[in-house]
Amino acid sequence: MRSVFAILVAGVVFGQTAPQTFEVASVKPALGSSLDFRVLPGGRLHITGLTLNVILRQAYGLEHYQITGGPAWLDTDRFDIEAKAAGEPTKEQMMAMLQALLADRFQLKVHRESREGNVYALVVAKGGHKLKPPTGDRSFISLHRNDPPTEPGVHYSLVGNKASLALIAARLGQQLGLPVIDRTGIEGEFDFKVDYAVGDNPDSGIPLPIAIQEQLGLKLERAKGPVETLVVDRAAKPSSN
Repeated sequence: MRSVFAILVAGVVFGQTAPQTFEVASVKPALGSSLDFRVLPGGRLHITGLTLNVILRQAYGLEHYQITGGPAWLDTDRFDIEAKAAGEPTKEQMMAMLQALLADRFQLKVHRESREGNVYALVVAKGGHKLKPPTGDRSFISLHRNDPPTEPGVHYSLVGNKASLALIAARLGQQLGLPVIDRTGIEGEFDFKVDYAVGDNPDSGIPLPIAIQEQLGLKLERAKGPVETLVVDRAAKPSSN
């Protein structure tokens, strides 16, 4: 359902040309079992124990279903990366530098395609939506884990303030592992909260698709649609450095 490393990197796009590069960078096979990805002050990048597939998601701001191709080890071999850039670059600039680093050290070649694939269409359920008018000026969607000790399963609350339907659809796609396309036709921004559970036990609680319909008056329908995809044409394991 939800990827731990499912992080949206705003402003990073395919096809950036001549990005700035790190002053120094080290890429090595992972030594430990910890998993980490951090952009730190002072132009520092710290990556521990992640596969190249996961690193690509961070570098390009993608979900797992948007990456295809490449050798099988993209999903198995793990790497540690330490890099330092000059000055105080933005996160977007750091991700552009990471793209350049991957191209250099992994001999990585990629291209993008829009492919027809499985998606969810977000539509208005019977009876209309239950979204609320916005109460603040800041737009965000946050996920909170809340596991009642008396109930099995894993429980979450997805909370949005001043969120458009396009933003809601994008965040739902992260949680569901498939793209969600907004086909509600609803304009404007809204506040909302949806409580749901993840678990194999039928008594765990309400799964996300049902919770969306019951609590938000929105419905997810299986459909076909365009999926922006990063295709890995070439990748080679780097030498330790």
